[in-house]
Amino acid sequence: MKLRTLPTRASTGDAMLHTILSNNRMTVLPAFSRLMGRDGACLVSAMKQILAELAVIAILASVAFSQQPSAAQNPNPASSQQRATQGDLGIQVKPAAPPAEKRITPEEAQQLFASIDEILTWLSKDTGYAIKHKVKGELASREEVAKYVDTKLNEDEDAKRLERSEIVLKKFGLLPRDFNLHSFLVELLKEQVAGYYDVKTKRMYLLDWLTPDAQRPVLAHELTHALQDQNFDLKTWESPKAKGGNKEQFSYDEDEASTARSAVAEGQGMVTLVDYMLRDSGKTLADAPQVAALMKSSMSSNSEYPLLEKAPLMIRESLVFPYGDGLTFETALLQRSKDTAFSGAFRRPPEDTHEILDVDAYLNSHPVEWLILPDLTKELGPGYEKYDEGSMGQLDVRILVEQYADEKVAGRMAQAWRGGAYFAAGSKDRELTGTSKVALLYLSRWDNEDDANQFAKIYADYVPQRYARATHLTADAVADQFCPNSSCNTSYFFQTNEGWVTIQRVDGPFVLITEGFDPKTARGIEQKVLTANPAKSIQVKMHSLMSPLRTSAVIQESVGRILVNQIAKSVLP
Repeated sequence: MKLRTLPTRASTGDAMLHTILSNNRMTVLPAFSRLMGRDGACLVSAMKQILAELAVIAILASVAFSQQPSAAQNPNPASSQQRATQGDLGIQVKPAAPPAEKRITPEEAQQLFASIDEILTWLSKDTGYAIKHKVKGELASREEVAKYVDTKLNEDEDAKRLERSEIVLKKFGLLPRDFNLHSFLVELLKEQVAGYYDVKTKRMYLLDWLTPDAQRPVLAHELTHALQDQNFDLKTWESPKAKGGNKEQFSYDEDEASTARSAVAEGQGMVTLVDYMLRDSGKTLADAPQVAALMKSSMSSNSEYPLLEKAPLMIRESLVFPYGDGLTFETALLQRSKDTAFSGAFRRPPEDTHEILDVDAYLNSHPVEWLILPDLTKELGPGYEKYDEGSMGQLDVRILVEQYADEKVAGRMAQAWRGGAYFAAGSKDRELTGTSKVALLYLSRWDNEDDANQFAKIYADYVPQRYARATHLTADAVADQFCPNSSCNTSYFFQTNEGWVTIQRVDGPFVLITEGFDPKTARGIEQKVLTANPAKSIQVKMHSLMSPLRTSAVIQESVGRILVNQIAKSVLP
């Protein structure tokens, strides 16, 4: 974790940290009780007091683990800053290493490798995961780490799938029309790279240009993954496959399940990172769960990382999800028991992002019933061919509505979401290019008709911002073309520079949207999709719209360090 060096010895910081945390019930918890007992104008001031008290704890934790010399002790602080930027999950890699860069000595390397056994033993007690075998460490140079990142990006199927989904994401308005996703990912991976545990080689790769003290926090997070791997075969566990179930009712979304499992794995790593920082106090995150909210909120600020800060909302939210919402999920489970939060979450993992965002749904085993996409080949006719299809999970909807409206509305609508699926068709017209070549169908289900009406309006209000030209047409003007046998009064219609956009309220709490299809084709696929729902047969969705960004290992390895680094910065003066 990149820390502001304070003029104090680490041992003094340890003592201060121990004193504050020993009095934890006298500081943080009473303030929390005061907050819960107040309302109105007092609520904000009470919350500020809690955050201030939590900041004191975090600052002292930072001091306790700040091993770098102060500016007064360092004769050349500028060059030190250039050589390396510390971080809990890795470091910032420069395009070319400075020629005079200092490598760690053999003695320092031996000390670093010894830390693996020490921290692994501590983590086993903190998580309850058994140590099945030792984890070997290996030093990696900048060149080797850069090669690892390049190789992973080229091999990563999720990253490849994400690039194929780029045009669909642009059609939904989740990426700007002129955004180059591949170039962005390459730049992100070049700038940020983490010290990492490799599930293939079962080794912990450490960095040969940082001191052992600077890398120990990396181990606390990454070795958590090593223990997960030893006990549950992490790579297989994070890539679930549908199996069993009642074929008349059962449906399963492998992408959503993989995203949820990624949140469990990274959320546990965040918990152990905090527990490791507080280890000498005898306290853990379970003793002060309020800290999780502070940590999560700090992840949204990336001012020191302009590439990520300027990224579209969809990218930022997707990258934060496994760490931020995963931490919130795991913190809630910790209130039940350590076994529930760690081994229990691996033995019975959440099935989708809905269960991550709604812990009660997970605890009560209430996964969502997914919507079905039938074969639409006949209805598409000769003018279109299938391009992409999949689900729109609760997290996807939260991001979509935040893009179209705001964060508060997004949180409320996400809670009202009850299922969603999309289908993208490619036009065979060779004259069309870009998003004009793609047509969409999107079916969503909501808690009640009022929620469905609200979502339809939110979607309709944003249409003019997504197209260069969008003319809103009255229901009477399009009734013969789009809904000759039903009312169009609760629906919205637009003629855009890329064709028709229809946002229709159908029977029950459903919203059915088409974009880019001609009226005849739109009516045909709409009727086929509505006939297939609710689901009467098994369907395994291999793809969810935004999930590749959240499940790509190489992307998550590169962004994790940024988020944890922001946690420290948010509480430092």
